[in-house]
Amino acid sequence: MRYKRMNCDILVVGAGASGVAAAVAAAKRGASVILLEQNKFPGGTAIIAMHNFICGVSRDRKGLLREILNKIAPGERLIKKGRVFLLPFKRERMVLGLTQIIKNEKKVRVFYNNKVVSLRRFKNRVVSVISKNARGRMLINPKVVIDASGKGVLIKLSGAKYKISALSKKQLSGFSFMVKNIKGNNGALAWKVPYSLTQGARAGELPKYFKFSLFSSGYSQGEGFIRLNIPPLKQGGNSKITNKKAIFIHNYLRRSLAEFKHSYIKQVSPYLSDREGIRLLGEYILRKKDVLGQKKFPDVVAYGYWPIEFWHRKNGPCFTYLKKDGFYEIPLRSLKSKNIDNLFATGRCISADPYALASTRVLGTCISLGEAAGIAASKLCAYF
Repeated sequence: MRYKRMNCDILVVGAGASGVAAAVAAAKRGASVILLEQNKFPGGTAIIAMHNFICGVSRDRKGLLREILNKIAPGERLIKKGRVFLLPFKRERMVLGLTQIIKNEKKVRVFYNNKVVSLRRFKNRVVSVISKNARGRMLINPKVVIDASGKGVLIKLSGAKYKISALSKKQLSGFSFMVKNIKGNNGALAWKVPYSLTQGARAGELPKYFKFSLFSSGYSQGEGFIRLNIPPLKQGGNSKITNKKAIFIHNYLRRSLAEFKHSYIKQVSPYLSDREGIRLLGEYILRKKDVLGQKKFPDVVAYGYWPIEFWHRKNGPCFTYLKKDGFYEIPLRSLKSKNIDNLFATGRCISADPYALASTRVLGTCISLGEAAGIAASKLCAYF
């Protein structure tokens, strides 16, 4: 079989905001970077899951985090919701912003619609990775690899040690769908939709987990987004599952709320987004007590500001907050594989227990983690 052969200093798998940050940070330090993305656009889960807010951003933004936020959420200001701050963004703007950031870095080559299918390891190093798209396969020879896939693609294929919770203990997964032609939306639907679905769950008309659903207004009149949170599936969840559940809930809302009577579904997330999956077993495991104790580390590379947001199967979302204006530190050792010498992880796959991950996985923190992984990877290249 013929392969397109390519060499690079660093291979980053996953062009979500964290993966883009990793690629750009490495390129800014002189490394040649290949960035692979299975979708045809950057943005990852934030785009697929139809997110509207960036969480985990402090008011003091510096470096690459500030540069990226200025591109993907230009002119937006933090808004306070309860005890946390959120940065609104438009998904179209995020895609455009991340695309421009990648183009501005001449040492980054990005390949969309590419899926990693295998790799080769020599002793404790990843030496080659094979990806494929509709036109063929690429054989990539990197010095260092960064797993920003959110699913632990490189972690699993490389034989790196990792942790994963039993299916029965995993947090609720989520997906969103967009509804158009909602009438009379005056902001009250933010509580009316969850209340209606909770009543349906209590009456036995709906599965109990639908009481943890959320509603947010869209960008235009009559537009809204419904976020459904359901138990994770063993094999994940594809568009057949998300479409089926979206139609089911939409039909229920059309019957129970007058505002939805003439509405229709415009778009549905193509798959379930897991809140936790494969977690790298790194040189240090960030733990719940580190987050709540606001622990400091000598090898700190990122800061966490978001509370522990754990989505229990039975109890729904449970927030455990940091002290007022508090933060905790994340060490480089939580991004570095314990047994694969040239493997880093960022985003949702870092070395953390499920509760610590419930704080670090938010977008703002993941961008900082991506930058840290890119910098560390570029330094490691000198040794290979």
